[in-house]
Amino acid sequence: MKRVACMVVMGALGLAVRGVPVAVVQGNEAVPAGERRFAAALARHVERWYREAGVEAAYFDDKDLAKALAGKKVAVLVYLAQPNAAQMAALTAHVNRGGKLIVCYSSSPALAALMGMQTVGYQKGSTDGRWSLMRFAETRPHGVPESILQTSQNLFLVQPLAGRSQVLAWWHDRQGRRTSEPAWLVSPSGYWMTHVLLADGDAEAKGRLLLALAAAHDATLWQPAAASVLRQARLIGGGPDLLAARAGQAADPARRARAVAAAQALLRADADARQRLAAGQGYKAWLAANDLKARMYEVYGLLQAPRRGEIRAVWDHSGMGLYPGDWPRTCRQLKDAGITDLYVNVAGAAFAHYASAVLPRSRVFDEQGDQLAACLAAAKPLGLRVHAWLLCFSTEGATQERLAIFAKRGWVLTQPDGSPRPWLDPAVPEVRTYLESAVRELAVKYATDGVHLDFVRYPDFMSSLGPTVKTRFERATGRRAADWPEDVKSGPLRQLFIRWRAEQVSDFVQAARKAVRRGAPGKLVTAAVFGKYPSCLDAVGQDWESWLNIGLVDYVTPMNYTEDLAKFNEWLGQQTRTRRQAIRVVPGIGVTAAESRLDAAQVIDQIQAARRAGCPGFALFDLDTTLRQEILPVLRMGATAP
Repeated sequence: MKRVACMVVMGALGLAVRGVPVAVVQGNEAVPAGERRFAAALARHVERWYREAGVEAAYFDDKDLAKALAGKKVAVLVYLAQPNAAQMAALTAHVNRGGKLIVCYSSSPALAALMGMQTVGYQKGSTDGRWSLMRFAETRPHGVPESILQTSQNLFLVQPLAGRSQVLAWWHDRQGRRTSEPAWLVSPSGYWMTHVLLADGDAEAKGRLLLALAAAHDATLWQPAAASVLRQARLIGGGPDLLAARAGQAADPARRARAVAAAQALLRADADARQRLAAGQGYKAWLAANDLKARMYEVYGLLQAPRRGEIRAVWDHSGMGLYPGDWPRTCRQLKDAGITDLYVNVAGAAFAHYASAVLPRSRVFDEQGDQLAACLAAAKPLGLRVHAWLLCFSTEGATQERLAIFAKRGWVLTQPDGSPRPWLDPAVPEVRTYLESAVRELAVKYATDGVHLDFVRYPDFMSSLGPTVKTRFERATGRRAADWPEDVKSGPLRQLFIRWRAEQVSDFVQAARKAVRRGAPGKLVTAAVFGKYPSCLDAVGQDWESWLNIGLVDYVTPMNYTEDLAKFNEWLGQQTRTRRQAIRVVPGIGVTAAESRLDAAQVIDQIQAARRAGCPGFALFDLDTTLRQEILPVLRMGATAP
């Protein structure tokens, strides 16, 4: 009987990898050219969430919708803003033959009509968190979560048509109050979201939602999805049997007792999930497989030991914490999780979330107040170290008016064809002075523990080949490039050009160090850097090893964002090849980065690799709901335990 059950399980595992009738379609022809990369990134998130939920979805753009929809029962349309006539014909044919659509963020009246709905129009939000949670109706499809956390800033509203569609979920604000804007609508043709699913956390719930909406039309999806999740779960930490065997070896007696009890529960959960899968229970097997996965993380977390005195940092890209308007709550949770340092993104060349006299104050500052002051007030009593994170040469967050000001001053880079590149030119002395003033302000005016430099580089090699760069290079070096840009791309002036670019960036880092040393002695200067050295010197002018060697920064956080542990170790080995350098490298771990998405076990493995390499700590990217819900609780069990 056991052999038969095993054969059924293995057969189900095989089904999971053969593909299922779900298509994820990215807006391309149906969106403006400038929005296509954004649409692609959003669609890749949807594809990944399906995969993590146990479904291998097929990925397409919208160039040939008829081909993309052929043989598919469900299609997720990610930001198809305005489908053309041919695309609408393909979508109509799909619906007419019984296919379902899951539409995310469209402004098309024709598509809305096909779905039994009516467009209302675009609505822009503020920073008050009006759209922070989606709460689903009691009559939601089987398996859809009760609610999903997501902060959206824009909606394209649609409304249901009587007798043809209805609201499935409403947006709720930061305080949990229902708003008047629907988040999801449902009709016989499928589902419609008034925004898009963002990669800002609550990833597990988003994957479950996508699977449940597809399974509402094709219930057979639950079985292969359960098989896939079970297979993934049984790989964590070497498998259930190995984890159970190791549970009794935990060094700390209290943690050992917890680990043994958790391991026993894990083995029961493993047996239950396999039995349900063998019995073809689909949805219940999927729930059981996810329960097993959570228990695997728990035991693996309990088997880890903390290292005292290390840097355990988190980047906060939003600059407003986990709960905008409530820094004390964010800081308490970080402290409880064993975090020691917070890099809070409060400034860039084009914005300031604090009361700056140097940088333009942001909408966040105007509507939510001084974020750096609020963060410090909450963090300092808890002993959390706060580093003001400054986006240096990037123009992220810039308004069109601010970009025009930068361009008028001659501060921006130019492309080879002379067109402006929205990035400040490190070779412009006034740019370096401007940013140096911001560094001084952050270090002197506020009780920060340091200033954390980011985007302290050129954007890429090609973006430093414009005519304005040519003029500055020739003036500074006294060398004329007769054949620009070929002379510096691969000709006789390449090495001189590479060194000159790096010097421009390093001159700013040196000025930042002097500003902090003179105005706030004892405070740290740190930098987020590209991990691959020396290739980053050639590519973006970032000579961070020399910064360490001559003391321009206290430590660097190379952004080693990868899901491949072997690659992480390879990069780390190069970065820490000497003891002197290793003790000033705090590797960045890409928990929810664009380049990588890590589960709790993968994060633990990379933390342990950093410890073995002799690093003084690690930094986690990024502070979001996923980190709070799925990663920090597991780390707190052992790796960052109090």
